[in-house]
Amino acid sequence: MKVRVSIINYSNTIPFVYGLHHNSELAQRSEFLYHYPAQAVEMLRSNQADISIVPVAAIPSIPNGRIISNFCIGALQHVDSVRLCSPVDLPHIQRITLDYQSRSSNLLTKVLAQYVWNINPQFERGTQGYETLSNNSAKVIIGDRALQYKDSFAHTWDLAQEWYKAFAKPFVFACWVANKDIPADYLQLFEQALRYGVAHIDEAIAYHNTPKTFDIHTYLHNAVSYEFDEKKQEALQLFYRLAEGV
Repeated sequence: MKVRVSIINYSNTIPFVYGLHHNSELAQRSEFLYHYPAQAVEMLRSNQADISIVPVAAIPSIPNGRIISNFCIGALQHVDSVRLCSPVDLPHIQRITLDYQSRSSNLLTKVLAQYVWNINPQFERGTQGYETLSNNSAKVIIGDRALQYKDSFAHTWDLAQEWYKAFAKPFVFACWVANKDIPADYLQLFEQALRYGVAHIDEAIAYHNTPKTFDIHTYLHNAVSYEFDEKKQEALQLFYRLAEGV
């Protein structure tokens, strides 16, 4: 039986996709599924996937969920693709619309609002629309849409950069998670494939071959950080501790 792998369908996973497809043995043993972050969580919870790249805010709620890889979607300082956008400056924001595709970014926004920005807005769940915001509101936008829409607002805040400015730590948005035992030899191939993709970003972009309205090379080389190292692990634990209070 093939291992079902759910992948977030954003530009930041292009190196992962390339590595997974490039490894022919792994590809033959896998079924690749593509979703936005919130869907990827539900695929794992409903047992429609065996491995998924999961927003970190959702990992504790997945039964038997465990991180299985040394690679992640993270940022050392700025990330560019996770933003709070508003026509007004932070002190004037009274309502924030959360991104319907996100979990970690929405929770990060609440953490920053309470511990860093010292604002107490109302939070509401967003939809797929991107209507004009009122003068006292803001919205969280993530993924390729954030890169495309960031110049459409008078004020935007890169959430990873805001986190770094406050805590001098990187941030982790999503990790590879399984909720069941995966054969050890498959996991070894999986890790090798991810490592290959991250080491060959330019080839991955060429393989993807989809025109972008933003500089994809700069984004993947300079904004996204893929290694789930000790500093990111420590930052993730801090994020979990702070999130308990929001």
